Amino acid sequence: MEIWTRKIANKKPKASRSQACDWLLSGAVAFLFLMPCNALAGPLTMGVSSALPDAQNAQQNPALAGAMDQTEVMAGPSISIQNNFLVRYPDSGTIEKSLGIMGDLTSFIPAFIYKVSPRLGIGITEIAPPLKLNQKITGVPIVLLHSTQQIDINADVTLRGALGGVVGYRLSDYLSLGAKFNYRSVMIDADVVPEGGGEALAKQHADQTTTTVIAGVLLEPIPNRLSIGLSTKIFGTNTSATSVESAFVAQQNSSDGTGKSTTSATGTFSEFVAGGAFHLSPRRFIAADVDYKAADPTAKEFSMVDFKEKPVDGYARLNFRMAGEWAVSRTASMVGGFAIENSSKGAGSRSSGDDPGKAGFASTDVIQIYTGQASLAPAQSFMGGMKLYFLNEAKKESKKEELEAKGKSRQRNLDKSGGDKANDKSNDKSNDKSNDKSNDKSNDKSNDRSRATGWIVGFGIGYRNASLGIDDNGELPGAYQQTRIYIPIEITRRF
Repeated sequence: MEIWTRKIANKKPKASRSQACDWLLSGAVAFLFLMPCNALAGPLTMGVSSALPDAQNAQQNPALAGAMDQTEVMAGPSISIQNNFLVRYPDSGTIEKSLGIMGDLTSFIPAFIYKVSPRLGIGITEIAPPLKLNQKITGVPIVLLHSTQQIDINADVTLRGALGGVVGYRLSDYLSLGAKFNYRSVMIDADVVPEGGGEALAKQHADQTTTTVIAGVLLEPIPNRLSIGLSTKIFGTNTSATSVESAFVAQQNSSDGTGKSTTSATGTFSEFVAGGAFHLSPRRFIAADVDYKAADPTAKEFSMVDFKEKPVDGYARLNFRMAGEWAVSRTASMVGGFAIENSSKGAGSRSSGDDPGKAGFASTDVIQIYTGQASLAPAQSFMGGMKLYFLNEAKKESKKEELEAKGKSRQRNLDKSGGDKANDKSNDKSNDKSNDKSNDKSNDKSNDRSRATGWIVGFGIGYRNASLGIDDNGELPGAYQQTRIYIPIEITRRF
């Protein structure tokens, strides 16, 4: 449901036909309906993912799939209590829209890691047959060629295929390595119409293919106490081809009314997530991450404001997240954390003469926020909650029972092989000592890395606030604010 406090200029301006068609020619619609290909990091750890082994974090740092002790399925959806987005352009009043309760739809995607052996973990991040979906966006306030407009977009999205997987291997108690691969191919057919409906102004067809390879490493200088994680995109491509047909363009420009646009972007070692965790016990820890993305000096984007291709006003982005957990009983823990997020795109600038200017935060970014595929930044977030552990500890033999069983086994061997009493006594003593030491070590390890099975359920409350202001020197002067109050939920099943 859409809630508007005020329409632009208290009217319903209609997008001009030529402007809408030019926008389609830019290929801007092509990526607006695509969702990320992997499950997100756990919401009850504020996205801290580099050094905390679980099924969702293994999607961010694949080395954690090897470091995990057991098979696990995990989902971390978040439900918005309030999620409001406010926009003010120079020639409009303040526009407020409720973005719905579901939040990021990718948060509902469960993560799964299967332990083939204690050292090897694998998972499928995405696998999908051809699938067709429909998405409609209504009343989107954008600026086209320096004119504030509201338009509706109706798109049929066909997922032609998707495949992704993660594998992690524990080389030793101190080192784990992993890799993740994702591939997705999408076809989009979109119609742009004036707000409220009407004859299609233009029809667009777009193909987009993305491929990503991520590598991860987990170091544990002090096993079960101190861990350090790092993951980086070692390869990534994003290729799209767009074509458009419009009788209106043909009439206005005396042409065949068609146009094509092809873009391709490749990134290697351009992003990484690094951090660490310190554990007092398995359920008493503090962890932190930094998330870095380098600026691409060659990046270009079609500007709806100036209606021309312009270099992006890009900056290196560095986000910081911290989270912790503190056990308060055998079955309950308190959790909390905060995050500081920055933007990778600046204000941009308008073209003037031979200066093409730069593409900054503008209409395309607003559409992505409207569709739930992006959030406004810079932002600050806070979260607090509780985790409940409904786990069944694996039954273990007592040390006395183990010694008695091993003593009987030794006696049977001695009866078969014979031997004097002195040798028996010395062997018994030495064997008892070695068994005591080995049992102590094995018991310590089993206590440190519990393989309890069952359910873990967590919930809490979070707050995120983002605001951005662009002055008259920017490409699109305006003010933006997004406020979200949400309930993070985390459900885990360990096998």
